[in-house]
Amino acid sequence: MPRSHSGFLVAALSAGVGYGVMSFIMTATPISMHEIDAFSLVDTKLVIQSHILAMFVPSLFAGRLILLLGHVKMITLGLLAYVLCVVIGVIDNQWLHYWWALLLLGIGWNFLFVAGTSLLPKMYRAEQSHQAQGINDLLVFCSQSLGALTSSVVLYQVGWEGLLILIVPILVAMFGLLMFWMHRGRPQAMPLGNA
Repeated sequence: MPRSHSGFLVAALSAGVGYGVMSFIMTATPISMHEIDAFSLVDTKLVIQSHILAMFVPSLFAGRLILLLGHVKMITLGLLAYVLCVVIGVIDNQWLHYWWALLLLGIGWNFLFVAGTSLLPKMYRAEQSHQAQGINDLLVFCSQSLGALTSSVVLYQVGWEGLLILIVPILVAMFGLLMFWMHRGRPQAMPLGNA
């Protein structure tokens, strides 16, 4: 992978992984809670409502956090929130575990998406904006669609814990790409076409 493209990949995949993983877990949650674990619709609805709040409320301060911590730390915090979501979700299927897992999923999505989309314009030249944004949007919405379309099938095949564990290699790969970019010196604004 050329050095000039690694920053673009970090930005685009931060948003793409954030959306894909969030969609994969969130779509499976009501089925797992209500149909498999027999929680009431009220209990299930409360978990999803809390998750949606956790997705958007951090936007009130995410921009300031990026200025304070930087994009890399925000992406790292988003990945860490996803890891904690998986760990809490795997520990048990109690209501509180679902609630905490989905709360962390929402926060992780926000940090990954906001950090990724705000980093993206720094990784290409102005004349490449349409191509770069198109690639980014394709990646984000394809990953979101794939997550939503496959989650129920995966849930019924491997269960809630198995579904969560399947996320781990994706998070490890994203963290590996982030570390690769950091190790390569983290260029501030490398255009897509430069070697």
